[in-house]
Amino acid sequence: MKKILAASLLLSTLLFGSSILLKNSQDIDGFNSPESVFVNGKDVYVSNVGIKLEPLAKDNDGYISKLDSSGKIIEHKFISGMNAPKGMSIIGDVLYVVDIDVLKGFNLKNKKLVFELPITNAIFLNDIAVLDKNTLYVSDTGTGTIHQINLKNKTYKTLVALDIKKYGGPNGLLIDKKNHKLYSVGYDPIGDNGGVVISINLNTKTHKPHQISNIRGQLDGVAFDSKGNLLVSSWGEGLKGMIYSIDANGKATQLDLPPMAGPADIFYDGKYLWIPKMAENKVLKIRY
Repeated sequence: MKKILAASLLLSTLLFGSSILLKNSQDIDGFNSPESVFVNGKDVYVSNVGIKLEPLAKDNDGYISKLDSSGKIIEHKFISGMNAPKGMSIIGDVLYVVDIDVLKGFNLKNKKLVFELPITNAIFLNDIAVLDKNTLYVSDTGTGTIHQINLKNKTYKTLVALDIKKYGGPNGLLIDKKNHKLYSVGYDPIGDNGGVVISINLNTKTHKPHQISNIRGQLDGVAFDSKGNLLVSSWGEGLKGMIYSIDANGKATQLDLPPMAGPADIFYDGKYLWIPKMAENKVLKIRY
């Protein structure tokens, strides 16, 4: 009887935890393999890989949607004619986005292409992190490389080349400007080893990666929450993805949410956590 009661209490706790987050959530549909969310004030941008979940296909059916802060789609194909757009960032009036092997920039006022930089030998450009108005970091999950981009000169160099078998290919990126660190979460594109969460000290010359948590998996997105913890999305196994919270000591806790199919490049805007669910063609917005 005690065992049954304990099990019932545990189940109730899990369900209650899930219901709290889900009660303050909104599932937004109408997308095609949404990969990344970027919030800029009252505007929300979602990159769509395309009708088929083929992140490396050069099929010209990728696009970026524009939403308002409530989650209403303002323009379904705000920017179209791309292949498989993924990570995004904004500097001024320019939206930068990676598209397989090219970094592109679009003027948000007129939607025109104003920047284009092909990355030689790139396989799977995935995310962008902004250091300053002239410097971006771009991850290539396929090669294990994190590139440092000079926007003014339209040049790039290797910041670090990671061992994919050890760390996974760099996927989501996040800058901690105060502590001069770059965070990266790994995704294994060639095997089942998965990836880990690492930090890189940008003040050092070697840029040696430092693993900060023991979680390993097909990790995708990373963001800070309001307490300074890391939020990390993982595809899990069998399309049963989850979100982790990692504290300053590296302790990881899984958020009480139902399994998600393909939680990708997440964004936290200070009030809401936006989770693109690639394999569900939806974006989940949670009060967090």
